[in-house]
Amino acid sequence: MKYDTFENLIDSVDAITERYIARECQQTQASFLGLDSRAGYTLYVNVDDRVIAVHNRHRGTLDYYGGFEYVEKENVTTIGNYTFYRGDECERVTECLNVFEGKEKPVEEDDE
Repeated sequence: MKYDTFENLIDSVDAITERYIARECQQTQASFLGLDSRAGYTLYVNVDDRVIAVHNRHRGTLDYYGGFEYVEKENVTTIGNYTFYRGDECERVTECLNVFEGKEKPVEEDDE
């Protein structure tokens, strides 16, 4: 595939990322991951790939209210307009994926 401009490259990456989000991820809200409802507007989950994705314009709220600012850099990848948090080796992301799958109950703030 040849890209005649840098902008075309960016547009292609964005289109591929959007297709992955649409086809491979389930749309959800932060509360369904056991997070404070302020932690994100719309989040995207792929339990097979063990990832949680958020549109970059909402990343700050997920980081701040969801505690994702503490996710190690090697478990965070930004592709196009989305940031992906991988749960293979990250306890915070794994907890959220397990709550989403019904394997764990969300931690109540009073329980912490």
